[in-house]
Amino acid sequence: MSKIRGADILLKCLIQEKVKYVFGVPGGQILPVLDAIYRRRKEGIDFIMTRHEQAAAHMADAWSRLKGEVGVCLSTLGPGAVDLVPGVFEAYAEGSPILVLTAQNQSWRSYPDHGSTHPSNNYELFKPITKWNAVVSHWERIPELVQRAFRTALGGKPGPVHLDFPVDVLFKEDEEEKVRILSPERYRAQVASSGDMSAIKKAVEMIKDAKVVLLHSGGGVLRAGAW
Repeated sequence: MSKIRGADILLKCLIQEKVKYVFGVPGGQILPVLDAIYRRRKEGIDFIMTRHEQAAAHMADAWSRLKGEVGVCLSTLGPGAVDLVPGVFEAYAEGSPILVLTAQNQSWRSYPDHGSTHPSNNYELFKPITKWNAVVSHWERIPELVQRAFRTALGGKPGPVHLDFPVDVLFKEDEEEKVRILSPERYRAQVASSGDMSAIKKAVEMIKDAKVVLLHSGGGVLRAGAW
């Protein structure tokens, strides 16, 4: 039976989602993911290195807005993760679906920290500025949590999601047959959510009764095709 690393499982999930580019800055604990991208670059995915992690988050946000897809950015722990925050907050404020990937020290050295270099509680760091986030603490759960991340990012009001990977989970090898990667139509919502009809009717009446009308529309109007 063939074996596969956790980082390659992550890449297979991203490729299944037709992710073309991952934006970010290399760093120690995230290197297994970059190695996996290099190994699988002929499968339609590539890495774009930025000068700063904040730029990586903004580029993922821009990709999402321009392409209508989930943009993906990554960083290592510590200052790398912290530098993603301004760009992720912008995506959160504007409702842009992006996937933020961060790496962490080994599981036994994290949560709480065991005196490692550049420790950071990435889960708590991104929790206030994402729709949903999780620590991927088990190799077997990588597909499940990546799939949930994409579903959450795109469902309802879109927004950023975050996954934090301990480096030992990324390096771990086990039998590929133990993991199951579903096609997106198996876990994504197939029908767009509809608006509150009572609120829509109320808005229509307000517009009809108004003497002067000013509509301040955000990016959600474009994403919904309501223009």
